[in-house]
Amino acid sequence: MQQMTAIMPARRKWRDGLREEFFPRDRRRDIDGLRALAVAAVVLMHAGWLSGGFVGVDIFVVISGYFMGRSALMQDPFQPARFACRRLYRLLPALLCMVAVISAGMLWWVLQSDRADIALNGAYALVYLSNIWAAGHVGYFEGQALAYPFLHTWSLSLEMQFYAVIFVVAVMLPRVRWRLYALLGILAVSAGCSLHDHLAGDGQGYYRITDRMWEFALGTLIWMLPRPRLPRAVANVAYALALCVLVGACVFYARDYACPSWGVVFPCLAVVAIIMLPHTDVARVTLGPVSPLGVISYSVYLWHWPVIVLANYLLMFQVAGLTMAGVLVVALLVGLLSYVFVERTFLDYEGRAGTVARNRGALALVCACGLLSAGLGYVSYTSRVH
Repeated sequence: MQQMTAIMPARRKWRDGLREEFFPRDRRRDIDGLRALAVAAVVLMHAGWLSGGFVGVDIFVVISGYFMGRSALMQDPFQPARFACRRLYRLLPALLCMVAVISAGMLWWVLQSDRADIALNGAYALVYLSNIWAAGHVGYFEGQALAYPFLHTWSLSLEMQFYAVIFVVAVMLPRVRWRLYALLGILAVSAGCSLHDHLAGDGQGYYRITDRMWEFALGTLIWMLPRPRLPRAVANVAYALALCVLVGACVFYARDYACPSWGVVFPCLAVVAIIMLPHTDVARVTLGPVSPLGVISYSVYLWHWPVIVLANYLLMFQVAGLTMAGVLVVALLVGLLSYVFVERTFLDYEGRAGTVARNRGALALVCACGLLSAGLGYVSYTSRVH
């Protein structure tokens, strides 16, 4: 009897730990569900199963802007060191691990020309300039994209560049009202740049921060907009319509609707509507159940594309069908391991470490990324020379 009593609390503790990890109480499950929808859309597009999966990036961008509004622009006073450390611990460890593992596993056996480009792309990814490298080397929707395992890091570079802009705005403008005006100015200028590139047919605007900044700013503005007070039934209908817009865009959009394009306005506004309507019944039965995938979405996003590229290299044919399904299962498992042992570990450390230790750890992460970036740059240079 005593043994059974001991086993039951152990099982309960194990289950409670899993529930707390993947259904955390301090997070909005519907936003994690949005993340799940976004990463699923991107992964399925890369698998060749979804034409409009690029909308997932737009979803991520608006969500990122929303959280940066709370972390930076709505903070008075703003804490620069705390903000920077949180971002660095959140993003750098998993990225550094992925680039290091894939580089070590691929660069010694691929062709010299491929080695040079892959290494250079990895070097740019580690200093968050991958979008600039991509804009000058490869179209996102072209077949040759399968040769570059770090190409997907262009969106992470956009995110970090946005963080830098928000950091400067928060430091230079101490009052929230001033920050609002700056944000509106950023949104207007970026929307103008995106419209110009759309009319000019400049597809490489897909990678540019100037063409995406309005999406980030739109998410940040959520904190400064009045909250709608709708009857429960009306809120559910509005939420369902916004979710249908997102799913419909992911399923039916063609690449012509990718940013810069007027078509991205609708999914971005749908994300804003969903974020501004929390705790609806529709959210609980649709986005809530898939929220665990949203919790690990960053690591899944990091690893899914390198795994797909590596599979195409090793199998020597373009992976599709059941083979692709197996590849995606592997990518999901690797992403889960990355979340548990890398991403979560460093975030937990950042949360409990003292100020000095936390700051030194962030500096060490930056230095590690810089050193590996320099090493990959050297590999790229020597591969081209010889």
